[in-house]
Amino acid sequence: MIKNLVSPFRTLTLMAVLVSGGIYGCSKVDMPDEVITAFQKAISINPALAEAHYNLGMAYNNRTMVDEAIKELKKATEIDPNYKDALCQLGLLYLEKGLWEDAITALKSVVQLDPNNELAHGKLGDVYKNRKMFSDAIQAYKRVMELNPKDAVSQYNLGVVYAAENETDEAIQAFKKAIEINPNFTDAHFGLGQIYLDKKQTDEAVSVFKKVTDINPNHAPAYYHLGLAYYAQGNHVKAAEAYRRSIEIEPKNPKVHYNLGIVYADERLFDNAIGEFSAVVKLDPDDAEAHYRLGKAYADKRVLANAIDTVRKAAAAHYNIQNPYSDKRALDEAIASLQKSIEVNPYNPSVYFDLGSAYSQSSILDAAAAALEETIRIDPNFAQAHYGLSIIYERKGMKEEAQREFLVYKKLTGDCRK
Repeated sequence: MIKNLVSPFRTLTLMAVLVSGGIYGCSKVDMPDEVITAFQKAISINPALAEAHYNLGMAYNNRTMVDEAIKELKKATEIDPNYKDALCQLGLLYLEKGLWEDAITALKSVVQLDPNNELAHGKLGDVYKNRKMFSDAIQAYKRVMELNPKDAVSQYNLGVVYAAENETDEAIQAFKKAIEINPNFTDAHFGLGQIYLDKKQTDEAVSVFKKVTDINPNHAPAYYHLGLAYYAQGNHVKAAEAYRRSIEIEPKNPKVHYNLGIVYADERLFDNAIGEFSAVVKLDPDDAEAHYRLGKAYADKRVLANAIDTVRKAAAAHYNIQNPYSDKRALDEAIASLQKSIEVNPYNPSVYFDLGSAYSQSSILDAAAAALEETIRIDPNFAQAHYGLSIIYERKGMKEEAQREFLVYKKLTGDCRK
């Protein structure tokens, strides 16, 4: 807490002492101007009084005047290098501003003066974690746990650091201990579920993520990861339910829309898939994979699409083919979607392969050949593209070219049978 000054200054600072609270964990309060003035007056009377600078720094901090607070606290530590409270507060403010090296220096000074200072060890762990100094972070959090075995937050942070170091067994144990301390610690449950999902222990992941949603029914990331776990199990119905619930809570997360679109596409619910992939590209216009998936969903409805000029021209011929699925508006949207996909990532052979396949199915052979040739240009080892191109060439009467592509296909697949 803000400290009383020596007797000559008590009259000036009495109100300030009464108004301000403790130094750690206190809410910021509306510090009256006269309190600030009182501390400034005390310093003008005796500039070498470390406690006066400390009190003024704390008053500034309570007014969220962070830079001014740092200046006064630094002055206090210059006057008294062993001023533990000032060093600790200084470390916290440096941490708040992201001044990691300064925070480490201040907090290390605190633990040198007070090896059992739980707060300083914990905040050091936070700095080390943010700086990816994981070994140091582990030691800091372990020290906190020695001092206070019931500190669930530090136990959780220990799990986070272990997970970052890919020490998954240790991370699991740390998260479980945090949950033992606080059974409703959603972050610890969520961290545990993520590890289970990464380890493909999907039953355990489902159980843990459901626990998170039981504790907090509005935890959108938990529903999203629950959907991932269900999808990994092959349970598309429950995966879609979980994704939809996540979207209800947090409608602007493109990852959730994308994965829901994947489920719909797998289930051949192409209108639904188109809706979800459209949502993704609206939220993130540079998501090339989403543009590709959107175009593919249109193509899977037998609406042909392309994004390069040669295939674009061939698409016009589609209108002259009797095709009950033809829809100009949908075709235009598909063309625009795939065009955007190629603009963002022009080197994805799968885009061209799917276009070639679609054109082949509708007997637009020149366009199919152009798309498959582009596939092979990007990826000469795309075996299925060589095979598809051999079929197209055969249908076009290009016997030598068909034989050449078929031989490449056999070489790539290791099929040497006569």
